[in-house]
Amino acid sequence: MIKIERHNLDDIANQYLLKLQGKSRYKAGKLVRSHYIDNIGRLVLAKPSDFGNIQAEFNLEFQKQGAEDFNKFKDYMENQYNDMRNEHGYWLLKSLNIKVCPYCNRQYTFTIEEEKVSPELDHFYPKSIYPYLALSFYNLVPSCSVCNHTKLEQHIEIHPFFKGFDDNYKFKIKTKDGEEFSLDWALRNKLEIDFTDNNKNIKVFALKKLYNEHIDYVKEIIDKAQAYNQSYYNSLIDSYKGLGKQDAEIDRFVWGNYLENAEHEKRPLSKLTRDILEQLEIK
Repeated sequence: MIKIERHNLDDIANQYLLKLQGKSRYKAGKLVRSHYIDNIGRLVLAKPSDFGNIQAEFNLEFQKQGAEDFNKFKDYMENQYNDMRNEHGYWLLKSLNIKVCPYCNRQYTFTIEEEKVSPELDHFYPKSIYPYLALSFYNLVPSCSVCNHTKLEQHIEIHPFFKGFDDNYKFKIKTKDGEEFSLDWALRNKLEIDFTDNNKNIKVFALKKLYNEHIDYVKEIIDKAQAYNQSYYNSLIDSYKGLGKQDAEIDRFVWGNYLENAEHEKRPLSKLTRDILEQLEIK
């Protein structure tokens, strides 16, 4: 999983809130609904660290005499979310400009409004269980359809708006029978992709199994690593620097991907590429 690197997340969140506040919402005498509408600014801009307190707050609201039924409130919030998605969904996704699914880093997630193409919005805390968070900005994570429909109501640990796997959970290649990995050609058909550590995100999104479907991509990296010995690699760098290219651009040409953490969201399999190159002691 990769972190969504945005310096203006709070600005986008505030613009999003203004769009929601521009829509009339009728309280219709419902206590919980009225509480939500009266506090919509605070609830929409809440950070995940606030979500536990919000859950406790609404548990008390539902216990008050005359409070509406939970399922009716859930239906109301489902409708509010659908209205938001239809009216402001493309604006929100274009503003965030997420090009690759942050959960898996395997799928492109472009937003093209004219063609009705966009990523899905995963509710980090599912709206079926926490309907009062259905419109909360930091509860909406652009993702590919595979990750969104795999996760469903399952809980995960790491929130991509605030953290990624980085160096804590790296990809690594090993052999299926436990042999120590090397560039030995005889081991090519025994390769397996794993992680240096485990967490709930890896399990929920089945990342080990999914990434082992990309073993051919890893073999290509290994082939390049064998072909580009140090002297040849250095000559490539010297040649491209002569054309005014920066080191990162040269690496992207050679390895076909972005290697810096902050740029992993630009192309699928970028974190896998970087981690394997580090294991091979290339980068």
